[in-house]
Amino acid sequence: MVNLEAQFDTLAQLYRAYMPFVRHGGLFFVSSREYQMGDTIEARYRLPESEQWYEFSGQVVWINPLGSQGGRPPGVGLAFGEEQNPHKPRIEQLLADQLGSNQLTSTM
Repeated sequence: MVNLEAQFDTLAQLYRAYMPFVRHGGLFFVSSREYQMGDTIEARYRLPESEQWYEFSGQVVWINPLGSQGGRPPGVGLAFGEEQNPHKPRIEQLLADQLGSNQLTSTM
């Protein structure tokens, strides 16, 4: 059962949610529900200009509580588990021109 879902309509939204600093990549999901570090969560996301949903089971590696500094949204960051996951290269290909940017994200 999918617990978290994100539909990224723009590359800017995807950039703010992507976590390249996580070993195999990860995504931030806005949520008011409380999770604990290390929880395994079923999630799905949709990339800009795509009709396909991508599902994965990820471990909570980041938590933004309600009222986080910098106006960051509440939610959790989930790590993509395995080294050969298809998610990281798919997302990094879309964000290739933005990954070195200093723009603020939902996590850092």
